[in-house]
Amino acid sequence: MSMCVDASAPGCPRHEALGVDGMWMLLAPADEPAGAGELIRASPRARAALLDGGSPRRSFADLLAPTSVAISRQLLLDALEGGGRACRQPLEYAHADGAVICMTSARRFDRCDGGHVLLVEIEEEEEGEWLHWEALRSMTVLADHSLWTYDEEADEFSWLDGERLYNGVGPGDRMPLAELLGLVYADDVGRVEEAFWGLRKGRARQVDVDFRMPDEHGDPHWLRTLARLVRFGFDGKRRVVGTTINTTAAVERHQSLLKAHADARRRGDLVQQLAAAFVSAATEDELTTAILNRVAPAFGGNGTLLAFVEEGRLRVTFGAGIDPALARSLHGLPLEAPKPLTEAIRTGTPLFIATRDDYRRSWPLAHGLLDATAAESFIMIPLRGQGASPLGGWVVTFDRPHNLSDHEQTLAGVMADLAGQAWERIRLQSARAELASTVQRNLLPALLPVAPGYEIEARYSPAHHGLDVGGDWYDVIALPDGSTACIIGDVQGHSVQAAALMGQVRTAMHAYAWQDPAPDRVLARTNDLMLQMRLPVFATCLYALLTPDGRVMTARAGHVPLVHAAEGGAEVREYPGGPPLGVLAGSDFPVHVLHMAPGDLLALVTDGLVEGPQLPIDAGLAGICDVAERRRAAPLAEIANVVMAQGDSLTGHVDDRAVLVVRRGTCEETSVAGPRRALADSNHPAGSAG
Repeated sequence: MSMCVDASAPGCPRHEALGVDGMWMLLAPADEPAGAGELIRASPRARAALLDGGSPRRSFADLLAPTSVAISRQLLLDALEGGGRACRQPLEYAHADGAVICMTSARRFDRCDGGHVLLVEIEEEEEGEWLHWEALRSMTVLADHSLWTYDEEADEFSWLDGERLYNGVGPGDRMPLAELLGLVYADDVGRVEEAFWGLRKGRARQVDVDFRMPDEHGDPHWLRTLARLVRFGFDGKRRVVGTTINTTAAVERHQSLLKAHADARRRGDLVQQLAAAFVSAATEDELTTAILNRVAPAFGGNGTLLAFVEEGRLRVTFGAGIDPALARSLHGLPLEAPKPLTEAIRTGTPLFIATRDDYRRSWPLAHGLLDATAAESFIMIPLRGQGASPLGGWVVTFDRPHNLSDHEQTLAGVMADLAGQAWERIRLQSARAELASTVQRNLLPALLPVAPGYEIEARYSPAHHGLDVGGDWYDVIALPDGSTACIIGDVQGHSVQAAALMGQVRTAMHAYAWQDPAPDRVLARTNDLMLQMRLPVFATCLYALLTPDGRVMTARAGHVPLVHAAEGGAEVREYPGGPPLGVLAGSDFPVHVLHMAPGDLLALVTDGLVEGPQLPIDAGLAGICDVAERRRAAPLAEIANVVMAQGDSLTGHVDDRAVLVVRRGTCEETSVAGPRRALADSNHPAGSAG
């Protein structure tokens, strides 16, 4: 109903109509912003609660929480257009003690001068049918789902609106907090209690907590609660108001995404490891192991089968997860056979077969593969090399239908290239290593001559790790005067070229020793020859000239000193020597003499046996001394083998190694007639003389 208000009496309506004890305010509508109102009068209780007793001349919006400003303006606009009809909205007022939510009404009064005033009344009754609606509005900033309140004084949880939870709790239900917590998944109760106490103790203004609640079958479902502490009415009780949202689907989706991300990272790591294994593989066995053990996990499969092409047929090997019947069905298969694997190998194009039905449609005449395995999906990847001849390929099986993504299909092609290049490289390396080993075997002496008064054993092991060989060498020369020259040396480098240069140096020293066996002159002439030939390498060498009476003359060219084991122990004979051969013209190589009694032992070694990243040369030579002293009387072949074994694990690297072991014997022990053939292979070439 409209009322006329005297313009000169802006306090109308009359005081008695408003009530002294009420919570009310009179507002003058403002033009900007729309819906704003300027305070012109307030009741004593309103001034005390909202204005601290001060002047009412301020904007109505200043009294509200920011979340209610827009709602308040709409309320005032509705009242202005309502023709005296009261409009109602719950508003949140800013208060020193925290948020206060009250139902607020507004209606228009007309002034005699044609203007308007707005009467705003705060309804203070805490209980009533609007309480439900107030709670719903108060939680719009959090969520618009299921709503509840918790009365601290009464210890009563009240469900107001929304869907029932999995245990049946829903609208209209009331229970103590402890009873409700008893319905929460046991592992999550502590987290929920901590959140409630954070609100009630003032440690947090709002909480957000995730927890699980089992259904009637005991299966947990994820819920999320958002809650805050408020009072309804300025004289009302504090209550915890919140929403509970079913987040099971979101949590499961999030967990699925996390798992997918973790799987993608794991598979990315596997792909990197696989590519590194392909690049570093030095033998067929290493490449085969990498493919069988790493390919299937990289693509999410459960098994890998590998086939190499040999003389137009497939040679098959397989790893875990492959049915042996599948391997048998493919082993020996002609490359021309109409099968998906042979087609992938022939064309160099990977094939992706998502399901068994896809296989049946695409390969109607090749169902034998399906009969041999229970796998549901397959990819066939060729080994793609640079040459025209097919190399082979592999099959990855899956225990469920599997559609490869574009990224996975591209990855399969990259793996095909890497594996094919690795296989071609390995074949080339094998051919080069075999060539180098052949060169080396032919350059080392096939026979060790008889050395009057001495036993001699030789051993050699190349440095090649799938490819390279070294320049270590040894030689034993029976001289016309009955003496014997024992030479051991090392040409710089690890290659076929180094091995060939080693052969040249060995041949030259052999010729010089035959003409004039004096150690210093043999080394000096060899040094001059290498400088004259401008060889692009240098060589170290130790030369020992043995006479039948036990006299030994030695000279060194930058080489490891020899070890002498006698009855009193073993020691390193660290005599001064000259520089390596092929470095400095006019170099001198001092000669030193030692005497060997019957049973004495000499060990001439190259640095690959006694020096490396993990072994200083002094420690390496000490190890040779220990072997020579402890085993001085053992069979000479056994001593040579044990000395060679010193470098297998002690030096910390793979280098070529050579040793000559010499022992002076008695007349009976050294009366062996005729030379013996030296044994030479890729592991421990050996020779003996005595």
